[in-house]
Amino acid sequence: MRVILYARVSTDAQERDGTSLETQERACRDFAKANGWTVVDTIRDSASGFSLDRPGIDRIRRQLRDRHVDVVIAYAVDRLSRNQNHIGVLFDEAQTAGVRLEFVTEKFEDTAIGRFILAARAFIAEVEREKIAERTMRGKAERARSGRIPQGTGKGCYGYRYDRQTGRREIDPEQIAVVQRIFDEFCRNGSCHGIARDLARDGIPAQGGGLWHPLTVRRILENETYTGRTIYRRLQVTTTRDARSGKKRRVVTERDANEWIEVADATPAIISQEQFAKVQEILQDPDRRLRGRPSHQYRLRGYLRCLNCGTPMVGHAQQRGRYLYYRCRRVSGGYVEGKCDARSVQVEVLERVVREEVARALSDPERLLDEARRAAESTTETQRIEEVQKELQRIEAEQTRLARLYTSGMLPEDILTAEGKRLSGLRQRFEAELHVLTAQNIVGLNLREIERRLPVAAERVHSWVLQASADDLALMLEALKLQIQANHVEVRIEGVLPLVSNEIVDQNGQNYVTTARTWASLHGGA
Repeated sequence: MRVILYARVSTDAQERDGTSLETQERACRDFAKANGWTVVDTIRDSASGFSLDRPGIDRIRRQLRDRHVDVVIAYAVDRLSRNQNHIGVLFDEAQTAGVRLEFVTEKFEDTAIGRFILAARAFIAEVEREKIAERTMRGKAERARSGRIPQGTGKGCYGYRYDRQTGRREIDPEQIAVVQRIFDEFCRNGSCHGIARDLARDGIPAQGGGLWHPLTVRRILENETYTGRTIYRRLQVTTTRDARSGKKRRVVTERDANEWIEVADATPAIISQEQFAKVQEILQDPDRRLRGRPSHQYRLRGYLRCLNCGTPMVGHAQQRGRYLYYRCRRVSGGYVEGKCDARSVQVEVLERVVREEVARALSDPERLLDEARRAAESTTETQRIEEVQKELQRIEAEQTRLARLYTSGMLPEDILTAEGKRLSGLRQRFEAELHVLTAQNIVGLNLREIERRLPVAAERVHSWVLQASADDLALMLEALKLQIQANHVEVRIEGVLPLVSNEIVDQNGQNYVTTARTWASLHGGA
């Protein structure tokens, strides 16, 4: 019997300590040895037991789907999950795969009564999780009302040190001057980028000892803590499931002011309320917010880097937009690493060169004819068709199982939606591969006819690329994964040409089209 051991702790601190994980694994290993089973893998997680989005659980579920395991052992039910719906999902997936779920401290028979007891135990674990969360939040609220910082660390706020005995912050004598300098310079028409550059130039380390960045400076400017005000429960973090990917994501919103708890005298003031208000007014100025936005459409932004130093290139207009250029960011001298001496490149010339090279690559008759010959010479294996058909049957059975779980009340709607979307996408990809495989068996390619018509088709593709709209060009740049390097004398373009291969779908259903060839570097005068 092939066995996987699973252990979980809730926090990174517990994971670093290792005691709980080692204790769980030792008990699970002894349990497997007593039953004469062979341990083939040990999986650890450091995350909340309320979520299924855990790397270790993902690995176990893949092992279940691939039939690579006979038994999964956990120390207790609440180590596997603290959510009764998730326990039901995992138990059903294991049962479908013919895998046993075993727990060192608890024994559940594979009967209706045993499954009921398992569900009840999972429900108790979920209630306990809710009680722990409620006690933790209540304790933090009482700590805040008593004038102590609820988190109990106070870390992450530049300019202060945390006193564990008092639960309050103290001013850092070395960093207070930096905070005051940031606010003063910004009020004197400074910019976040300029302040970060000057601090780095003067050798002043940021919070983690690294370089300052404009976003770091902005976050300090927006932090009301520096006025001496400490608010607990201002923000609320909720979790929602993305409709497209099915993955969970965090959503941060501001609570109603009535729910806030102000921690009195927890943080000494470094700047005045008046100066903070002035800074916020400058930050929210509509003219300032629009200042950094490009006034013209630079179609290669995000794909273009300087050929001399590798820094991203940005659009730059002169004489009120009469002359448009791409230039290296480091030309302006705002980088600590030093200025770049690369000259600017005219937008019109560079974009024309890129269009011409893309058109040439996509409409090369010889390359297209080679692919036609490859497709004509390839033979489709009957074994692969059978494999795809089996996968489709497995997906259909899994969809039926999901529907059964949902109608029985064991599966919440959000998990049904996410899993259903994943299975639908997987099914579409396998059906597409089956269509290609069967079509290759029936329809042959007339290479002579293709060779005769290909020059006309290639010329049409070439013309279309040269005349493509800005939206179509953006789609091409993304699809080809272009990486462009340029200076005023040379352009270097690299990308990928995606080709449909026989290995269309991997075991996770992630790759429908695989990259089969890498574009060679292309050179053209600019």
